[in-house]
Amino acid sequence: MGWGDMSFTDSGGTTPPLLFLHGTGCDSADWSPVIDYLPSDQRYLTLDFRGHGNSDVPTELFTFQDLADDVIAFLDGQNIREVVLVGHSLGGMVSMNVASRCSTVVGLVLLEGWTHLKSAGIAFDSDRFYGTLNEADIISIKKKSDETLSRFNPGIWQQFWKSVTTFNGYNWLEHASIPIYEVFGEMGRNDETEHFLHIPPNPYIHIKWISDAGHYLPHECPMEVAEICTEFLTSLNTD
Repeated sequence: MGWGDMSFTDSGGTTPPLLFLHGTGCDSADWSPVIDYLPSDQRYLTLDFRGHGNSDVPTELFTFQDLADDVIAFLDGQNIREVVLVGHSLGGMVSMNVASRCSTVVGLVLLEGWTHLKSAGIAFDSDRFYGTLNEADIISIKKKSDETLSRFNPGIWQQFWKSVTTFNGYNWLEHASIPIYEVFGEMGRNDETEHFLHIPPNPYIHIKWISDAGHYLPHECPMEVAEICTEFLTSLNTD
């Protein structure tokens, strides 16, 4: 990459592979509990966004669109012709952008991957962010996030985050013609939640709820996330 090196893993195995894209301040290691529950022959890949995990930290301004460009360049570089993107939070938003421009993507599993960030702030009742995680897990998540964001020049991060807030996937979701699972934790759900999530009616989109879970689905309920991914792949093979 022109900005530096991007860290990734590739298990090898069956196709289409799952490519896991993490949320803000997280990294590929956060997918390990989910991966442990996948079928042993399932091919999976993980990728660290710029400045996250073991990827290099950019020293020049970049935007949300650049993260999606990185994913597309990675898929091309690995000669991957079919892939299912599994994205959590920011990773889900990036997944939508990638899918809108890359025919290699044959499906999406979006784990609280917001249509736009406004959805995150108003769709649920408060006090559900960390769900059922214990104090030690919450401290670990916060520590990793703080350490990750501290790597960036503040001006570079502010410019990037401004670009994230302008993302709106509604129009693409409305016309998408690949299978999509929109997965949410059910904690804090109320009568207005689905309205404020701004997920358009589309027969290709299916909403899944995980009970007793908040935002950090890969951390809180890795087995359920792995089962949803496996179910998704099964549905692709039977359609």
